[in-house]
Amino acid sequence: MKHILKTSFAFLTAVLFLTACNKVADLPKYESGVIPVISASSSVIAPAPADSNNIALTLTWTDPGFATPTSNCKYIIQMDSTGRNFSKAVSKTVIGKFSATYTAKELNTILLGYGLAYNTAYDLDVRVIASY
Repeated sequence: MKHILKTSFAFLTAVLFLTACNKVADLPKYESGVIPVISASSSVIAPAPADSNNIALTLTWTDPGFATPTSNCKYIIQMDSTGRNFSKAVSKTVIGKFSATYTAKELNTILLGYGLAYNTAYDLDVRVIASY
């Protein structure tokens, strides 16, 4: 009886090992895109607290040219005060569009987070990271 159990266990183990290995075809390789070029609707912005619900800044960027539909593309916009090399960047994620808007309230919140004052223009570094 033990011999039959050992033999059947060995047979089942061999069957599992032989059927578990399936070679999967290589995944498709998509060509790399280009670095998107970002532009702002205005170069000097000093949003006042009274304009908090108005759009203060619109950022647009070029199509990176990925070999996939634009609805699959993800863009991360990062802002940081000048000279920090994006070490304390504030991020916003956009999927499938080539633009992002910021209200005066959002910009003032970012500036206050860096310890800067209302209604004053400061230099900010902005970049967009594209992926799919």
